[in-house]
Amino acid sequence: AYSVVTETNFMNSYSFYTEKIVKPILAERLFVAFGGQHYLRNLHNLGFRTFGNIIDESYDEEPDMTKRYSMIYEQMLYLFDQPQEEVLAKIRSITEHNKRIMLETDWYGDFSREVRAVLLSHTN
Repeated sequence: AYSVVTETNFMNSYSFYTEKIVKPILAERLFVAFGGQHYLRNLHNLGFRTFGNIIDESYDEEPDMTKRYSMIYEQMLYLFDQPQEEVLAKIRSITEHNKRIMLETDWYGDFSREVRAVLLSHTN
């Protein structure tokens, strides 16, 4: 019912999203993410929503990797004790939104436009 995302990159300086986050989004699942600091905040900047209404996502602000991962683990334990049907009902609008964003966004076009703008800014 829930997914644990263990991203390849765990650096705090940038977020690099892979298929590991795409899978739970397309499967319409709640996820916790073992990644770098601000992984969730950067997802929000892309238009996605996460699950702060269900779990404590303050782990995303923690700069220390060991402490951040411990905080994530605590949220996993918390989820284990919650009535699954209630959690799934509460996250439905979030997971549907995320799937829609994933499928309807022109990721290639958006990226191409951003790269073009950066290149043009350096050539003018």
